[in-house]
Amino acid sequence: MPARSPHDALVPDVVPALAMFFGLMVLAAFIPQPLTPATLLAAKAAPPWALALVAAVAAALAAFLDHRLVRTTFQIKALAEIRKKSLFQRAEGWVKVAPFLTTAAFAALPLPFIIVRVLMPLSGYPALRYAVAVGLGRAPRIYVIAVVGKELDIPTELLVGAIALGALVSLAAFVRQRCAPRA
Repeated sequence: MPARSPHDALVPDVVPALAMFFGLMVLAAFIPQPLTPATLLAAKAAPPWALALVAAVAAALAAFLDHRLVRTTFQIKALAEIRKKSLFQRAEGWVKVAPFLTTAAFAALPLPFIIVRVLMPLSGYPALRYAVAVGLGRAPRIYVIAVVGKELDIPTELLVGAIALGALVSLAAFVRQRCAPRA
């Protein structure tokens, strides 16, 4: 039997980690939860540059869906009325100053991304530019978290528990919202 190359030993560990991470990145667009535990877990098997690349692609794909969903959702009359409020109009004007840079910065930094997730599609910013900005913003953020994960080597059980807890909190919030009495 031929000797295995270092590349062969790497592939079995990296591919599942990248696949899991990609799935969690896309899922996070629909079920909000922190990506740090998933990034730290995937960093145990995959190099930080690969996680950053996967995160950029996953975030860009999710951004296309976000863009369409937000534009469709705000066609609902009640939500369309919100856009007429002066604060909303001012915020929409602010994001139009430097939309690509604003989107990338909010994706890269620990800022409330929901702001640009809603305002950019509504401002008429093109979906492709929005998706590229989101992907480029997520890449350095995930890279830094993955590098820290490589250095700290947080126990796997703790990270899996954090991911499960995040999913449970999101699920509980969803159920609570669905079961809340309508006013």
